Amino acid sequence: MDREEIEKLIADHGVETVKIGTPDMDGVYRGKRLSTKQFLAGCEGDGFAQCDVLFGWDIAEEVITGQKLAVGSADTGFADILLRPDLATFRIVPWERGTAAVVCDVYTEHGEPLAVSPRNVLRRVLDRAANLGFTAAMAVELEFRIFREDQETLREQRFSDLRPLNPGYNCYSISHASIDDEIVGGLRRHMDAYSIEVEGYNREHGEGMYEMNLRYCDAMEAADRGMLFKSGAKEVLAQSGAVPTFMAKYSDEMDGCSGHIHQSLWRGDANAFWDAGAPHHMSSTLNSYIAGALAAMPELFALYAPNVNSYKRYVSGSWAPTSASWAIENRTSSLRAITNGETAIRVEHRVPGADVNPYLGFAACLAGGLSGIERGLTPPPPAEGNVYENEGLTPLPRTLDQAIELLDASAIARDFLGDGFVDHYVAMRRWEVEKHRRAVTGWERTRYFEQV
Repeated sequence: MDREEIEKLIADHGVETVKIGTPDMDGVYRGKRLSTKQFLAGCEGDGFAQCDVLFGWDIAEEVITGQKLAVGSADTGFADILLRPDLATFRIVPWERGTAAVVCDVYTEHGEPLAVSPRNVLRRVLDRAANLGFTAAMAVELEFRIFREDQETLREQRFSDLRPLNPGYNCYSISHASIDDEIVGGLRRHMDAYSIEVEGYNREHGEGMYEMNLRYCDAMEAADRGMLFKSGAKEVLAQSGAVPTFMAKYSDEMDGCSGHIHQSLWRGDANAFWDAGAPHHMSSTLNSYIAGALAAMPELFALYAPNVNSYKRYVSGSWAPTSASWAIENRTSSLRAITNGETAIRVEHRVPGADVNPYLGFAACLAGGLSGIERGLTPPPPAEGNVYENEGLTPLPRTLDQAIELLDASAIARDFLGDGFVDHYVAMRRWEVEKHRRAVTGWERTRYFEQV
């Protein structure tokens, strides 16, 4: 949209406030709320000043110390960065009267793109794809749990023993999804009105658990939708006295929540993954893409599984993969090739959890796949049957600290994502590992308090 179209939307909808923000390193939508007058006055200028601590604190908003960060630390003086609205992302917020939202790109005070910004990291990889003649279409499926709690009761109960929206597992149950329609269906309707199309949703395998499938589109827009969906779901559900969590693994007694990423490459209007005359219609481009994604999977794993908790999800037989594998229409593999139509042929990356930062998850998927195309790699034969029982497959990292070391040493990550980003991200994840190492958990008290 251009400035004139936005001014018309603002007038037609009585917009008084514009939320401007950008994804931080964890994919959280952070920024500020501006008056419409202030937004219009500055939306096409140098940008809006914002403290760079957005990229220098952890998910609990504790400033990271003891690690060398490129931005967002006391060493750099917590300088300003500039948020420049991407006007193509401007949208009316249907559940908040007189309010609109926009996603911003991030620049330094000197007007240079901020290298560690997740949106800029993804754009760097998309530019690499464009140089090869491709555009990328992507989408994320998000599983999440909904509880009948609020901000105060969550803390009173220490985020434990929460009341689920819908008790029982009831996976794919139409009747139970219908019972929840006022709340969950309301969320879908709000998202559709927010220009985030939800193709469908269903009850998942867990108490209060749902999956929503976002419509595929241009990769950057798809990442924006993933971030805005998570942020918007928290706002919408709060109005119904409920809260969602996108934790990868809320309880060791339940399956985890996935964030599967669907992806395809296109040349103009033609799906580059399709070859009508090839086995399973898989083009040489698709084969090389899968080979690259498979080879790079362990070293890019910290971008798919960014938190200590992420690794609790990878349990054999739990719908989450445990090895670097690919297969055709097989949900026990890491990469599932879906080959049922010329426009629909794609790869489903089943490694990411719902806690994935969509920008970094998308960038990792594309970096691995494009590296395979650039090198002309050929994948091994597809796995068959129950992949959990297949032998000879490369195991995936079991812990965040193991994944961090692989990322730090990854030539592919540094080539596609940039040294500045990799160094910054590795430092932040090392901090996360150390915070967990020092924590004393309820499991430890229950296990050791009386007996040792």
